[in-house]
Amino acid sequence: METALTSRILTSLSGRYAKALFEVAHKKRQREAVGLCLSTLKTMIQSSPVLKTALSNPTISREERIGVLKDICVHMKAPDIFGSFLENLMKAGRIPYLAEIEKIYQSLIFEEKGEQLVEVISSYPLTSSQSSLLKEKLKKVFMRKLTLTFVNDSNVLGGIMVRVGSRVIDATLVTQLSQLAIKMKGSD
Repeated sequence: METALTSRILTSLSGRYAKALFEVAHKKRQREAVGLCLSTLKTMIQSSPVLKTALSNPTISREERIGVLKDICVHMKAPDIFGSFLENLMKAGRIPYLAEIEKIYQSLIFEEKGEQLVEVISSYPLTSSQSSLLKEKLKKVFMRKLTLTFVNDSNVLGGIMVRVGSRVIDATLVTQLSQLAIKMKGSD
């Protein structure tokens, strides 16, 4: 059976950081707490343009940016390993990779539990019956426990895109129209 995280993903820069953090957190029995801190910090950065700018602004010294991250960690009551990880990430100039690191880290947690993290992207929220039907169909295909996350993206004109590990099932209107155009050109 294909694992959720291919070796290509785990050997990517973000994958190496996520795997290293996961292994340390696992040894310290803080896997879930670190995962929660990663998700919280990612959300904070994405929802705060001021914080995002402050962490990436080269005119602010690295030490000051590390101080900001340490203050956030204190406020979140984050495990020490998380604070150390962020400090190393900042020193290496890798904070922009945090969102991808968080995504891979969460996938590692789910994989360890024997579950599969599935991201469903659509232009509008799915109804509960649509969500249930989709989950049921995906369970039959992947034959494991699935945890679905739903993302609304206005760039998706219609249909849905499903990401399961490194696999993408693209049933969006744009993709279907592109495939139709290719077929029509090929029939000349």
